Amino acid sequence: MATVTALLMTWLARFVQIDPVSRIGQVSGLAALQLRLLLLLAVILLIAIPAMRRWTAVPLQLASAAVAGLCTGVTAAGVALALHGTSWPLYAQGGDAGALQGWAAAIMAGKPLDPAYPPLFPHLIAWVAQTFTGGETGAALKVVELVFTAMMGPVAYLAWRLLLPPLWALGIGVTAALPLVQPYKPYTNLVLVALVPLLGKLLQLVQRSHAISRRHAAILGALLGLVTGVLFLLYSGWFVWSAVGIAALGLVVLFQLARAEGRRALVTALIGLGSTAAGFMLVAGSYTVQLLTAAGAAVDRYCYFDTYTEPAYFAMWRDDLPGTDAFSSWPPPGELGGVGVFSILLLVGAGVALALGVRHAAVLACAACTASALLMRYWFASHMERDQAVMLYPRTSAQLLYCLLVLTGLAVYLVAGRYAKLHRTSAQAPGERGVKSVGAVVRRPVALGALCALGLLYGMAGSATASKYMPQDPQLNGPGMLAWVAQSTADPHGKCSPYAPGGKCTAGPVDLSTKLQKAPDTGRLSCPNTDPYPSAVPSRPPGAGTG
Repeated sequence: MATVTALLMTWLARFVQIDPVSRIGQVSGLAALQLRLLLLLAVILLIAIPAMRRWTAVPLQLASAAVAGLCTGVTAAGVALALHGTSWPLYAQGGDAGALQGWAAAIMAGKPLDPAYPPLFPHLIAWVAQTFTGGETGAALKVVELVFTAMMGPVAYLAWRLLLPPLWALGIGVTAALPLVQPYKPYTNLVLVALVPLLGKLLQLVQRSHAISRRHAAILGALLGLVTGVLFLLYSGWFVWSAVGIAALGLVVLFQLARAEGRRALVTALIGLGSTAAGFMLVAGSYTVQLLTAAGAAVDRYCYFDTYTEPAYFAMWRDDLPGTDAFSSWPPPGELGGVGVFSILLLVGAGVALALGVRHAAVLACAACTASALLMRYWFASHMERDQAVMLYPRTSAQLLYCLLVLTGLAVYLVAGRYAKLHRTSAQAPGERGVKSVGAVVRRPVALGALCALGLLYGMAGSATASKYMPQDPQLNGPGMLAWVAQSTADPHGKCSPYAPGGKCTAGPVDLSTKLQKAPDTGRLSCPNTDPYPSAVPSRPPGAGTG
């Protein structure tokens, strides 16, 4: 159901006719999408809430999934409006969009890919190009970009349903994914959103190994391994940031399991973990070997805005997208010792979650991923000047924010569970009757309120995100320049978009092979026009120190 509503919402954008380059047209288009979202939300509620009179679980599950699909479907629909009239994806053939098209073209020509880059997304582009777009990799990337953007909500919901009830999976998992919705290269953060709950499910398997059969452990472990293997082929960065924390947590949990439950439970847990490793290597073994072999040569030296941000700040980021924030005013000033209220609330939520759910698999997995990302972040940042390498460490901001948002949601979930337990205990006192009927009556209003509030929140968030990516003059230096470039670039047949700014567009496709050419490694950071504090004297050579 989540997939259906996400793709339906995206598809409905084709019936909105606007000029995407005009700001008035953009506002009208976004409002039209909100109208469609409200109508779909109303239909969902009018069907699900009355149905809960007779069937409680299934209507609630379907309604929650449907709202999860609307969450990111409205963002994808907004991006579709931004690209209305052009076959190009965001940024046409510039930047990473051009590199992805180049890799897809290389695949179609039978040429090998860079062994360090996850191969699945370029292969998906190549397949779509060969199957649906007549070999045009730009049009194929546009399709895949929109689908992946729309699928962020469904993926988040379905992954967290492995550990949480429907409304909580929606309110925690999908809400925490809102800051990670990035229509330009949407596949990277989608992997993060799915990976954390999958790691939590694997940890839960180990924790419950004393109560399940070895066959069950082997089957579940193999399934988890296959899915995580696919995610690894899509984007491997989050695995690197999480590996240390998850490995350490796994050893601690196995040790506690052996002490508390004995040898049989330990063997069952090891069978589950072994089948997970086997499933993972079956899917991603070849790429894993290639990645480990190329690890020494794959050195990231590229600087962008977040490379200069104070390293303990992760509440917001720009990534490598354009923006207007000045180095002198970023990060925003915080109220308590330079730390903002939002970050403080995240830390309080994490503390409450650990205090109340120190044995809960989701809490432990998020805490381990947070600790691991912090460790790797500070390690690479502290060695950046010495090694003249960035190693993508600013991207850990997304993992830190996502995990802490989930931990804060889990804190609310655990507090609510404690309250419900106390309520049930007091309700069972002598003379108290009718508790079940009261609970049954309350569930429908709670579901109605939660679905309404979350549906409206997701609509607002989706509109805000889509608005940032609406075509905008590059001189304003915002993410909207990505759609502007797409609208102002001639298609592979030499035709301009009907909405090309000023009725003019630049030359069409470039030679994609040039996108795959690597500049020689100078052994120094590559910080083109971004360093706010240029050194007055030449930097020391890489590895040099004072003793």
